[in-house]
Amino acid sequence: MDKRLIDTIEKIKTLSSQNAEFDEAMRELFGKTDSASSVFSESTVGRVDEIYEYCIERVIRDQAEQFYKNFPIRELIPKLVEDFCRMERYKREDNFEDFCLATFQQIENITNWFCQRHKFVEMYEKKKQSDSCIKDKDIHIPIINLVLRNKVVERGGKPLDEYYFNEKIRAVLYFVYFNERTYKYPFDTKYNELNELYQCRNLNHRGGDLTPYQEVIITVILPKKHQYFLRFTGLLVDFVGHISEYMAKKETIGTIVNILECGNVYIRPDGEEPFVIDKGKLLYKIKAFSKGDRVSIERNFLTNEIVDINRITE
Repeated sequence: MDKRLIDTIEKIKTLSSQNAEFDEAMRELFGKTDSASSVFSESTVGRVDEIYEYCIERVIRDQAEQFYKNFPIRELIPKLVEDFCRMERYKREDNFEDFCLATFQQIENITNWFCQRHKFVEMYEKKKQSDSCIKDKDIHIPIINLVLRNKVVERGGKPLDEYYFNEKIRAVLYFVYFNERTYKYPFDTKYNELNELYQCRNLNHRGGDLTPYQEVIITVILPKKHQYFLRFTGLLVDFVGHISEYMAKKETIGTIVNILECGNVYIRPDGEEPFVIDKGKLLYKIKAFSKGDRVSIERNFLTNEIVDINRITE
């Protein structure tokens, strides 16, 4: 372009920025209704929004990775992190149905993992054949009727992994969440909380009408959905915490090989080198041990710290 034209354009540009009337006349002449400043402003706001969203997504992902950083079922972590990010995104968007789905899927993945483990299924099958009960006020309830409700027990013959989620979660609650130490009331309370989430998750999948039971739950929750964003998030945090605590413990068997006068105990785990336990917080148990006793040693899965020790009675 000719230099004289470029100089003319620059002069017009400068004058437009200095004189509002001249700027208005030039925009009318060329049919331009928006000033350069307004166009710039809109594009800038859009760009700032993009940057803001990117930063929020980064923060949420970092939170998800930190939340599951020490989760002991390592192969589940990538999917759990993705679902956590989706859960938080839907919460920000006020999308309750998809939020419930993403929250539920984290609990469902963990539940299914246990129900596909041979050792867990063995525990469940063994308990099915047991006559052991838990006391509820003045009555004794067979544990299997707590783990699986009566109608499911009566059907029988079905592998645990083939039950619906609301049956499988009862087994995971009893054996893992409560570590086989619970009563009917706390068990039912926690199950009902998880079942509320399950029914809200079904809002995403339901094609037919609500059952009366489902209708009661949904009509109570939906008007209070902003409270349930927080309640269901807390439910997930609580569930994952109990699973981590249960999985954090690993047991080894060993023999007491020496007890010193100071109270320290030397133990040789089967197939490993001996190590010493100072009396510390386990004094009340250690002082009852004798050389040659067989013991079970419970360690924290993550830190390897000994958290409990018990004599094995033949």
